[in-house]
Amino acid sequence: MPNDEIIQLTEKVSLLSRKIEREKAAKKAAEKLLEEKSRELYIAKQLVEDSLVNIKEKSEQDIALLQFKTFLESILLDFNQLFLQKPISNILLQRLLDDLIGIDEIKASKIRFKSLDQSGKFRSYYAGDKSLINTDSQLSSPLFWSNDHRQIKIIINSSEVILGSLTLVIDAPTSWQHTIEKQLLLFCDMLSAAHSRQELLARTIEEKQRAESSEQSTRDFVAMINHELRTPLNGLLGSAELMSDTELTPHQQQLLTTMHQSGELLRVIINDLLDLSKMSAGMLQIVEIDFSPAKLCQMIYDIFKLRTEEFGLEFIFNYQDDIPKRLLGDPDRIKQILVNLIGNSIKFTKQGKITVNLEWKNQCFCFSVSDTGCGIPQDKIDTLFDPFTQVNNSSNRAFEGTGLGLAICKHLIEEMKGSISLESTLGKGTVFDIKLPLKPVLVHAESVDLKQQEFPIDTLSLLVVEDSTVNQVLIEMILGKLGIKPSIVSNGLEAIEFLEKHQVDVVFMDCRMPVIDGFEATRRLRAKNYNKPIIALTASTTSVETEQCYQCGMDEIVNKPYQKEDIKKVLIKWGNRLAEANQE
Repeated sequence: MPNDEIIQLTEKVSLLSRKIEREKAAKKAAEKLLEEKSRELYIAKQLVEDSLVNIKEKSEQDIALLQFKTFLESILLDFNQLFLQKPISNILLQRLLDDLIGIDEIKASKIRFKSLDQSGKFRSYYAGDKSLINTDSQLSSPLFWSNDHRQIKIIINSSEVILGSLTLVIDAPTSWQHTIEKQLLLFCDMLSAAHSRQELLARTIEEKQRAESSEQSTRDFVAMINHELRTPLNGLLGSAELMSDTELTPHQQQLLTTMHQSGELLRVIINDLLDLSKMSAGMLQIVEIDFSPAKLCQMIYDIFKLRTEEFGLEFIFNYQDDIPKRLLGDPDRIKQILVNLIGNSIKFTKQGKITVNLEWKNQCFCFSVSDTGCGIPQDKIDTLFDPFTQVNNSSNRAFEGTGLGLAICKHLIEEMKGSISLESTLGKGTVFDIKLPLKPVLVHAESVDLKQQEFPIDTLSLLVVEDSTVNQVLIEMILGKLGIKPSIVSNGLEAIEFLEKHQVDVVFMDCRMPVIDGFEATRRLRAKNYNKPIIALTASTTSVETEQCYQCGMDEIVNKPYQKEDIKKVLIKWGNRLAEANQE
């Protein structure tokens, strides 16, 4: 074989060998790369599997935390509702702890809470495994975790006052701590708010009881002072009335007139003071009865006609015919308003006239009282209706009085849903305008203003139950002038014993007496089926005592100070009723 061919063949073999070597090297490199990629793929698979495990574990923890939080919120909501309806109690606190350990992660619970009673001592409540709770741990802050992060203790505060603490032993991951703290702080806030509400309620009840006690004391005082003032006043005015029927020298008549006027002035002052006391105690009440405005106004005219003539004043009284024949209202209080306003006008008018206009306008009983007196300064008008206020309150003022009349008038008018206004010019006079929304009463003509049938009251037998010696003498003399000789006893027990042995037609019963008072005596008599009229002779004008009179069985009330006409009128009324009952 030629050398050239051998050389070429050798070169080809060499090329094939190098190619084979390169292919081997490439195969090794490919195998190595495949091995590395396989290793990387395995590692990646391991990482994915590990991540899936972590995600699964985290997801399970999140679900468990969510369930834990949901259970706590449910308990919190339930007890918020309970504490709004009921006060904190041992039972509710224990129930709260029992509900808390119903959650799997909570192994033990404790509440230490301040008692709401006067002792103010702390009491502890437990639930779960009590031995797990470390009671010796010292708090360094209002919220404290134990070293092993299994026990949490939170202080319960209210207005910087420590009310107690809440302690829980919890088997949960440390990652839950923030959520646990937030939820338990809400529980502490709930207990603090419930305690504050309960404390406020206790104070409110205490204040209410104190106010009721004070109100009752005021009522008792008004009733007592009413009796104590009117009882001697009854003796004074009654004696003056009886004395006026005797033969007197001119000097004695003058003294008697002075005594009578002073007594009447004292009665006005007492009435004003007692009315103000009743207003303050909420005891002044307005009644609604059927009355004749014409008859009431005629009475007012008769009262002041002579008084204005004595003072040299002209008295003009205009009563319009369109005023309804009968109205529904409180005639005594309307009369009190008119008497106060007309009396004031007379007091502050030296010369000229007093004018009273009465009319029916817009379903209101309207009346005005005007005078030509001294008038009222503009800077005094705003305070004129305040109690104890007069235009001149100085010690050297020209006009005496308590300054209560207008304050009482304003209160009465407002209680009747009416209005009062005034216009005044200094040196020329004053005008008061009053509107009272009263309801007309439709009645048959024959039933209007029927005069009471006369009755021979001297045929009646009477028992008077009265503890005051002065009033015993007084009513005995008044009845004597009416031709009646009464039997008299000094207290309710004597009255009961007397009526067991004697028959009388009418009993006059004082209310406040020793041994047995008039209320109890009447109750006992009615319980024994005693059916004769029992008339209260009372110095009290309060609605409470008036109602008490009727509740115990009394038939009517005659208020002290009474006069002969008051006694005569009530005897005629009940004499007629007894006669009608006997005819039946």
